[in-house]
Amino acid sequence: MLEDREADAELVIHALQAAGFEPDVTRVDNREAYAAALDPGLDLVLADYNMPAFDALTALDMLNESGYDLPFIIVSGSIGEDVAVEAIHRGAADYLLKDRLTRLPSAIAQALEKKNLREENRRADRALRESQERFERVFAEGAVGMALVGEDYHFIDVNEALCQMLGYEKSELLGLSVQDITHPDDYTVAANLSKQMFAGQVNGYRVEKRYMKRTGEEVWVQLSVSLVRDHKGAPMYSIGVIQDITERRRAEQDLQFMALHDTLTELPNRTLFADRLQQAILSANREGGSFGLMVMDMDSFKEVNDSLGHQSGDLLLKQMSSRLTAILRESDTVARLGGDEFGVLPTGTINADLTQLTARKILSAMQTPFEIGEAAIETGLSIGIAQFPDHGRDAETLMRRADVAMYVAKRNKTGCAVYSAEQDEHSAGRLALMGEMRQAIRSDQLELHYQPKVDVKTRTTFGVEALVRWRHPVRGLLPPDQFIPLAEQSDLMSSLARWVLTEAIAQVQAWRKGGIELSMAVNLSAANLHEASLPELIGDLLTSYDVDPSVLTVEITESGIMVAQADRTVRRLSDMGVRVSIDDFGTGYSALSYLKALPVDEIKIDRSFVHDMANNPDDAAIVQPTIDLGHNLRLHVIAEGVENEETWRLLDSLGCDSAQGFLVSPALPAGELETWLRASEWGGARNAEKPAARVGHGARVR
Repeated sequence: MLEDREADAELVIHALQAAGFEPDVTRVDNREAYAAALDPGLDLVLADYNMPAFDALTALDMLNESGYDLPFIIVSGSIGEDVAVEAIHRGAADYLLKDRLTRLPSAIAQALEKKNLREENRRADRALRESQERFERVFAEGAVGMALVGEDYHFIDVNEALCQMLGYEKSELLGLSVQDITHPDDYTVAANLSKQMFAGQVNGYRVEKRYMKRTGEEVWVQLSVSLVRDHKGAPMYSIGVIQDITERRRAEQDLQFMALHDTLTELPNRTLFADRLQQAILSANREGGSFGLMVMDMDSFKEVNDSLGHQSGDLLLKQMSSRLTAILRESDTVARLGGDEFGVLPTGTINADLTQLTARKILSAMQTPFEIGEAAIETGLSIGIAQFPDHGRDAETLMRRADVAMYVAKRNKTGCAVYSAEQDEHSAGRLALMGEMRQAIRSDQLELHYQPKVDVKTRTTFGVEALVRWRHPVRGLLPPDQFIPLAEQSDLMSSLARWVLTEAIAQVQAWRKGGIELSMAVNLSAANLHEASLPELIGDLLTSYDVDPSVLTVEITESGIMVAQADRTVRRLSDMGVRVSIDDFGTGYSALSYLKALPVDEIKIDRSFVHDMANNPDDAAIVQPTIDLGHNLRLHVIAEGVENEETWRLLDSLGCDSAQGFLVSPALPAGELETWLRASEWGGARNAEKPAARVGHGARVR
């Protein structure tokens, strides 16, 4: 540390210790001592700008001349913009003022990370220079398969790893061609690419294909091929690197299954059901046929959950799924649409009478109680029927009208109802609620509750997720699932998002003034991402309330991030410094390319995978690769729905970064959360005497 004032040096050391560092500091204040202290074993240099006989720019020049790769950060009482720019131009990693030392830990972390990246790049360069010398040894001893292949597609040489991968002796493989070990369905693509490469049309290629082991078993491989030429440039042979990716492909198939199926029941989810409904519509249009759509939900599921607990509710859903599947034909689609709602789509041409007959068959099967532990649970279904083409010719209309009929069946306790135009009046209450919601946004009937987000390792709250509630003057406190769908069906999402963002960002400012530093997460819908003005709105609010953009996280569902406008909106928000989180990760279908291409900072593992993972090995088997995937993409991973200590410990062992759920706290109004922060072991109040390490990692309560 280059600092002439011991008191200032102590302030810097204290700030680093408060942030969790254990600094080993050598303080110098002149050119000679600085030159003697410079050493490649140091982690970094912190320098005051002005000293009686020395200055930071001169020190920076000396460091550059030494050739040591050490991050150089200027920490000064005052520094002009021109000087700061000059320092950065000469190679300084960062600069900051002494009255803003709270930024120092993050500046150091970033500088050290960049240093590590430079070291990695240098190592990569050295490895590249040495690769030619190591080639023969790597070929013989490499952990991945390697092969030299002639233009006739016959093996010239193979290594031991490839022999072990395929179960052949080396002498056997050398008597075969690539075609001999390739799955018949995969031969043409790779063979054509090989011909193009030897013809000079491409320099090499990479392809995923299936090889056949000596036993006949399939093995998925990633094949990377390049061409070796002689000194005249004529093709000699190709070098192939063959990596066994069978486990990865299985994991991808599992992820694709997860994207299209409900993890609890393994039935098709709403996404797959909608696709099959669309296919049924196309088929019926071609053939001039008819079919019925049934939407149903359980009549007493909430009571089971409330009285016997969520685990019993899950068992009931599984048994309901099995019973529906057993009643219907294997070719019929049974889907869990969400919660206790199911959909049934019989295959083939089904007239209205047959659809109703199927519905009565389902209702009859519900007369047998469900065995849940020691309890025999009797529960009915309310089934709504919409018939194509009588009740609609598109998927959205059919689903909506089946939904209307289901609510009629539930209200009238008839078990089953077929849609009719007169029934739409029964949705008047929902339309009225939609109208009341407009007034609620204007008249402060909405309120935000905040659920703590906790660092898994330190068990300390670092932020909150804002969740909207509606304090209806007649119906009482309404949760979001009772009015957000209405807003999504209308033009209210923009107004609702504006209100939530304003309240949440204003609350950050209010807490900060009261001595509480927390990051804030806000949920945005796909409709919000279509609004080109959204980044400007958020920027204006952050400026108006003097809130740093990095404090705000916007949570977007997997399906939401794949809408057309999302790419541009997310990039603009990220460029502003706002963090981006993928909410309910694993329940939609987000291509990995999107996660790599978009500036995403975080993924949230959906509660459906987390809440029972301590008891369900299948859930744990899903959570583990999701955490690994997030970390491999350098994303923060947070689990939601943590309800017990066993799940928390399991997440900790799997390397999950953060978590939230009822184990820590439900969502609380702002005032109650402040009390909770001071009283709870999770709140971080025990660290109240220390300044916050950084915004978003540890609640600071003064």
